[in-house]
This record gives sequence, structure tokens and C-alpha cells, in this order.
Amino acid sequence: MVQEMRKTTPNLAYIDDAMNATYALRRQEIVEEEPPVAEMRVRWPALFTERQIIKEFTRLMSMDINKFYEGLDSHLHKLLQLFRLKRFEEVQEMTSLMESLDKDASNQRKRAAALQGLPWYVKENPSTLMKRCEPTDPGEDVIKGMMIGILLVVEDVKEPLPVSYNDVAIVIEEKIVMRHLGDVPNAFVNLMGLLYMLNLDYPKDTKYTFEVIQRLFMGIGLRCALPESTL
Repeated sequence: MVQEMRKTTPNLAYIDDAMNATYALRRQEIVEEEPPVAEMRVRWPALFTERQIIKEFTRLMSMDINKFYEGLDSHLHKLLQLFRLKRFEEVQEMTSLMESLDKDASNQRKRAAALQGLPWYVKENPSTLMKRCEPTDPGEDVIKGMMIGILLVVEDVKEPLPVSYNDVAIVIEEKIVMRHLGDVPNAFVNLMGLLYMLNLDYPKDTKYTFEVIQRLFMGIGLRCALPESTL
């Protein structure tokens, strides 16, 4: 599989069959040995692709990870309403997010706004979860100290909801493990998949954010109560 993944155009059917056949071995390795993520990328490179994240998550959880979008969309309207409450007017990041959304309220931008505003809503600071940089910024410096998060490469770091991204990447253990993910919602879907598949704990600084995503959007575990409010 490692050799096949090095090809410009890997045989996806072969990779699918091989990943399915080695699932038990991979789970044993992850759970018992807890290898560094960098080592897992070398041994199981296919695992860090969108195609295999969907398949591996289904093997692990017996559900389609893309149900994330259905759960998110079902709560979009209420979430964005809550973000506009008076008590959040003093949170400049939330105000900027809502002002940017008002310029173009497409569904994809609503999704991005909901996910970016969620940490502020549950009283967490997303500065360690989502970082922005310009294309000319040295990436190594930006992701230094970033154990789990999403890196957004944009032309204007002050715009919370840019029209397009130069790159959207997932960072784990100070290394970019996936890139070219297109947008914020897709990055969150794949990040959740990796956290489950690699048996990683949620970051302490944004624990409630991930628990809301897990329980409210993905329907995994009991429905949680948010601090000081209810969805």
C-alpha cells in the first residue's frame, strides 16, 4: 500500500481492499502501541486521504461521517441566531464573523460561520484550534505548538469568511497531515475522522467545542447541554 500511494495515480480499488483487509491490524496497532501520528503517516499513508477517512470511520463507527453536514445544517439557523445575542456584542471576533456573513449568507458560509463561532459560544478560545496565515508566511512558525487544529492560508487574515482559501490544512502534533481540503466545514469533518481513527483526545482548550460537534452534529453519545444556554 505504501508503494501504491507513492504513485501519481494510485489504484484506488486496490487501496480500498487492502485497507479493509488490514483494519483489525491497524486498530490493534493504534490502540495498543499508540504510535506518533508522524509514524502512522509513514506506515498508513492512505489513512490520511479523504476517501479513506470516510471508509475507515464507517468501519469504526458504523455510520457515514458525512452525516456531520446533516446535523450541522439542522442547527444552523438556531446557532446563528444565538451568536447574534446581545451578550456576544462585546466579543469582537463574533461581531466580525456575523458582519462578514451578512455580506453573503450562502449555506456554505453559514456552515463556516457556525463552526468558527462555536468555540466563542461555549466560552472557549479557538486561537489554538484555527490559525490563519498568508501564503508568504513561514508555515513552520505558524503551526509551532499546534497539536490539533486547522490552518487556513488566505490572502487577508483579517477576513473571517474569505471568498476562497489558498489552502486549508489539518495540523496534528505540529505537522501538516492533510491539505487542500477546500473549506472550513470539510476540514472539520476530516479532523473529526482523524481524531476518532487515531484514538486522539480532544484538545483541552476546545474540549466543549468538539463535544458539541460529536454529540449535537454527529449524533454520537448523549446530547449535551451547552454552558448557560440550550440549542
